[in-house]
Amino acid sequence: MLDASLVVGTLFLVLVGTQVLAYCVSFYQTSRSIKSSWVPKLTCYTWRDDMITWLISPWIAPIVESLPFGWGHWIRYTKRDFNWWSKGDLAREELGDIYWTVAPGGPQLWVSDASIITQVIQRRQDFVKKVSDYRATDLYGRNVLSSEGTIWQRHRRITGPPFNEKNSNLVFDETNRQGKAMLAAFIHDADGSESVPGKEPVVDDLCHWTMTAALNVIASASLSIKSEWPTNSVAAPGQKGKTLAVPKGFDSKSSELASLPQESFDLVMNNIRLLIIMPRWLMRLSPFELLRDAAQASEDFRKYMYGLIAGHKARIESGKEDTGSDEDHAFGSADLLASIVRGSTGSKAAGLTDEEMIGNIFIFVLAGHETTATTIQSGLILLACNPQDQIQVQKEIDEIWAEKKEGEDLTYGDYPKMRVIMALMLETLRTYPPIVLIPKVTTAEQSLEYEDKTIDVPAGSRISIDVVSLHRNPKYWGKDNHEFKPSRWLMPAGYVPPPDTNDESPSHRDLYHPPKNAFFAFNGGFRGCLGRKFAQVEFATIIAVLLKDHTVELVDEGKGWEDAKKSALDGLNNRMSDVAMRMRGKVKVRFVRRGQESFPSRGQTKLNVKPII
Repeated sequence: MLDASLVVGTLFLVLVGTQVLAYCVSFYQTSRSIKSSWVPKLTCYTWRDDMITWLISPWIAPIVESLPFGWGHWIRYTKRDFNWWSKGDLAREELGDIYWTVAPGGPQLWVSDASIITQVIQRRQDFVKKVSDYRATDLYGRNVLSSEGTIWQRHRRITGPPFNEKNSNLVFDETNRQGKAMLAAFIHDADGSESVPGKEPVVDDLCHWTMTAALNVIASASLSIKSEWPTNSVAAPGQKGKTLAVPKGFDSKSSELASLPQESFDLVMNNIRLLIIMPRWLMRLSPFELLRDAAQASEDFRKYMYGLIAGHKARIESGKEDTGSDEDHAFGSADLLASIVRGSTGSKAAGLTDEEMIGNIFIFVLAGHETTATTIQSGLILLACNPQDQIQVQKEIDEIWAEKKEGEDLTYGDYPKMRVIMALMLETLRTYPPIVLIPKVTTAEQSLEYEDKTIDVPAGSRISIDVVSLHRNPKYWGKDNHEFKPSRWLMPAGYVPPPDTNDESPSHRDLYHPPKNAFFAFNGGFRGCLGRKFAQVEFATIIAVLLKDHTVELVDEGKGWEDAKKSALDGLNNRMSDVAMRMRGKVKVRFVRRGQESFPSRGQTKLNVKPII
């Protein structure tokens, strides 16, 4: 009889040997496939698509980097968010705007050159999305983000129409309402009374409140769910999340779940990776409360969305949609969900299944909620650190209000006048993009042209568009490429953009048009972000509301202005990618009445404010 330990040991050696052989063979094949390429190469020693190594790299990278003779230098290019931490300078100085990484699993071409990016996105059949990279978004069903080919075309045809001027108007109005409620919470004390000017409460967690506002807006404009602000003051203890209720005109008795607590939604958003990796039954049986709660929250979200879909189907079958009634408007015949259901009702071959509808709802809520909220948060902190830019924004807001009659409010018609605010958003997205990498793959051999040379791209190669390096490439953004400078977007009246440039905000006149695809915050080409204007309208509106009569400033904690500014900028830079790039810590701010600024006071810091161009 064979010794059990011998059998186990033999199996272990076979397993290890197989893995080592696979590693060596793949490494050799990768090296051979691009051996003749003239493009600079960097050899890396971890599997190209190894997610586990990528996740733990922040802890193991310092150990590897400390190896003598530069043996561990390569790991700087494979650790998590390496392009963000170097702001693109590491690769640009050592390798250039394009380079190969050679590793087991296949070659990877890193690109921060706009001309190559243009070729890649225009040839969408040659350079495709690797669907497995977007597994997270398939949590509730296939969607427009995680699909390719004819499946993507079907999703795009149904989900695209709602992003129109009517929807933008809805976004503006709801953001105006939410912005006012958020500001009220920022300038009232815990007892509900209005704060003494200059003594407004500290906003400890700005991201939480921008997330709340963004979720409320997208719930209203995309799902016709009207949510009230959860508190009268950010200073009140024991804040509780709001509840997402069903729309007016909806029979909640027909739904499995008539409302969804924000805590449940947050649990889903914050634990997507766990929800993907772990089976639900295992999470429900887990001894850890977080896992059990996340599993229940995920199921509640699914039931809630099924209920909304059922409600829309019932209205369509009863002929109640598009009647023009108040109830019909409240229920949202023109919102994203209604459009998806309507486009999928009737012709089943061309429509979406209920699961796919939920999948698309989820991805639009996820994308619109996370990326817009973090951009608003970053923009406000940057204004607090740069008072001169904030004064420019406030001057533009004053000019808009100067045209108003007594009793009038902001309207969607004011959005094109928010040119300086849009410059603020574009510069925030340039310097702090929520998405730092756009991956593509080749399914067959391809070629690209670069500076009169041909780059041969083997089948199975990854093409990684490095958004951070692209947005800070001095070839497109000049020697001040690392500076936060909204004025770079403000062009003189009558500006005529040069050819081969992109208009990043068609609603606004005389804004700088960067070289085509040198700015990639909203992706580009056929797969450009559907919700771009949604996000732009939301950002501009909320800034206009918050800064009409108030100024956002850093909190004086006794260290002086320069130290506080440095600390805030350090916090802003300390980011990590997940669903989107997000700050790992918090920066405290206050919203003080204009004229009561104290940190810095308008006399403390020399503000060289130029007229708006």
